[in-house]
Amino acid sequence: MKSAINKISIILPAIAVIAAVFTGCQKSELVPLIADSANPATKKMISTPDVPAEIAVPAGNKVLYHCYASGVQIYQATESTTTPGQYVWTFVAPSATLYEKPNYTKQVGTHYAGPTWEATLGPKKNLFVVGTKLSSVTEDASAVPWLLLQAVPGTDPGNFLKITFIQRLYTTGGLAPATAPTADQLSMQVSIPYTAEYYFFGEK
Repeated sequence: MKSAINKISIILPAIAVIAAVFTGCQKSELVPLIADSANPATKKMISTPDVPAEIAVPAGNKVLYHCYASGVQIYQATESTTTPGQYVWTFVAPSATLYEKPNYTKQVGTHYAGPTWEATLGPKKNLFVVGTKLSSVTEDASAVPWLLLQAVPGTDPGNFLKITFIQRLYTTGGLAPATAPTADQLSMQVSIPYTAEYYFFGEK
């Protein structure tokens, strides 16, 4: 009898650990930039965002990765190309940190000029993708537009070739200053805080 009790006392904690693992998976957020899309368990957690038709990803692609971004949009004061003597804020580049969690914790990557997204954690560490803008839509007049970008093919060994399209969604902030720069501000740069979510797609 004592032997049977001992066996039960060993089995019950093991069951509790297994249950905790599966419970944690069910509560997980969308798959982050560094997740392994080959894992069937993680594929179930990926949700394709509902977006306006103008920035919809073409058929034949699926979401591979998702992350949350917090950082700045950088602008520089330049002279207008159409009206000499007038000055405008010209977009330079983004500079943001990419996170797995919606509260901007657990960094998984960085976002910088290109625009480029680079993984900094996990099996995809140091892999990057560069995008070129295809279309945009303004969902919030106080924030930078939502974007559809196409991944730019490259021969660099660090290029993340599986990615075909990128969406920038759910943006806040990031717009250039409403007041135009003056001549004495020429070449000055400003950094405007923004947040967004990025979805990375690949072929089905």
